[in-house]
Amino acid sequence: MYVHIGNNYFVNSKDIVAIFDVMVLEKQNSLENICKNLKISDKIVDISEGNKKSFIMIHKNNQTIGYISNILATTIGKRAIKYQRVK
Repeated sequence: MYVHIGNNYFVNSKDIVAIFDVMVLEKQNSLENICKNLKISDKIVDISEGNKKSFIMIHKNNQTIGYISNILATTIGKRAIKYQRVK
């Protein structure tokens, strides 16, 4: 099933690798390191409209892509879990 991650973007729940809280990552200076280590710095889509709350990492078609969203990580996580149980 597809999960709404904000700003009219949807991703397949099967493609979600991880969902992070941006505030926690920024406090630990981890967001930049994660992107560098995974070599996805050029594959990040910011759909947050300036209100960064979560970082969603997906893996699709042998590519890892990151989305920065204005929806809380816990909310996206609950949506993903809900749709996995619906199967």
